[in-house]
Amino acid sequence: MGLALPAVALLLATTPALAQNEPVRFYNRAAVPATALHVMRAGQSSWSANLLNRGPLGPGQFLSVRLGEGAGCRFDVRLVLQNGTEILRQGADVCPTRSVDLAPDATPDAPRP
Repeated sequence: MGLALPAVALLLATTPALAQNEPVRFYNRAAVPATALHVMRAGQSSWSANLLNRGPLGPGQFLSVRLGEGAGCRFDVRLVLQNGTEILRQGADVCPTRSVDLAPDATPDAPRP
């Protein structure tokens, strides 16, 4: 029993570091397919390449992306829909839920169904 406590303490100590390496899911919550998804660390000035390199992201679908070790938690995200509408989320905190909902009227604190 004495050995279990240090093992649990070690697991708890490493969990936050591992969480940042887990993929983040970017959900298209619009009624229209998306043709482009770009991310950048919050406060940076250049977007990533289009992450939808395998084709459109349909309504309700998600793309799972590994953001890289040490990338942090806050990201600006831009989803471009097939009809030309752009959905922009600035400073999205990906660490707590490892997901970002992207909809034309989305707010950062909106609950997910």
